[in-house]
Amino acid sequence: MDSVTPYSAVIIAYRRPDLLRELLGRLAAQRARPEHVLVVDNGGDLPADTPTWSDLPLTVITRPDNPGYAVAVNLAREALPGGFLLVLTHDAEFGPELGEALVAALEHTPGAGAAAPVLHRGSEPDRVFSAGGRLTPRGRALHDVSPLEPGAVRRADWLDGAIIMYDRTALDAIDWISEDYFLYFEDVDTGWRLARAGYASIVVGDAVATQEPGLHPTSLGIRNMVLFGRTAGIPRRRTAGAVIRRVAEESAVALTRGHLPPLRAAWRGWRDGVRGLRGKPDVWPPR
Repeated sequence: MDSVTPYSAVIIAYRRPDLLRELLGRLAAQRARPEHVLVVDNGGDLPADTPTWSDLPLTVITRPDNPGYAVAVNLAREALPGGFLLVLTHDAEFGPELGEALVAALEHTPGAGAAAPVLHRGSEPDRVFSAGGRLTPRGRALHDVSPLEPGAVRRADWLDGAIIMYDRTALDAIDWISEDYFLYFEDVDTGWRLARAGYASIVVGDAVATQEPGLHPTSLGIRNMVLFGRTAGIPRRRTAGAVIRRVAEESAVALTRGHLPPLRAAWRGWRDGVRGLRGKPDVWPPR
């Protein structure tokens, strides 16, 4: 790799040591290998010999209380050297070109603060899951599923948190990842704050990866939307409109599958968001 910019990687691991082993193998096989790897064990169940699983410099921090994605990423602020930072969830799959392609895109795209690959579904590798995301004026976060040609770079409002390469200067400018959310909205907030600080989020056509999108409790999804609406200064009535539309869509899907619509969970999420409840819920997993 011709780049003079090194990078390190942080992995958020949760109760799947088998997937972590495979991921470490992919990092070791990179054409541009990370200088150091930090594994944040949010499940607290990794074996003591985990630091020996790779020939890369590897550090493990154990957080059995599972404080969430943002806390794990923010631990890299002090634990890893400077340069670029590759953030990975333990189920991310990618080829040996990933690190090189993302670093090159950040270096050659003026104003870029974050770069991500085109994500395909693990269960349907030919189907794009996220090629960046867009944010509606009402605070609804939607994935862009349109393809991106090799060599192309596309701007996005936000990037899926499964795989993102950050310029640490950009992270410093926004004081890193907000810990207000829990489960699947930290990435949206980060993209929004990067844009406000003058940094672009980009999707890189030369980098392709796979990951199976996860489900999250309706209550947390709605709570996170309400919290973000408050942060972004979106009037509550507009946030309410986005929430109603989302709940209607989720209810329709639930009914087609023979399930009850998640109305009680949605109400609980709205209530918690309006009350300003942040971070990991006191009761986890939620009932």
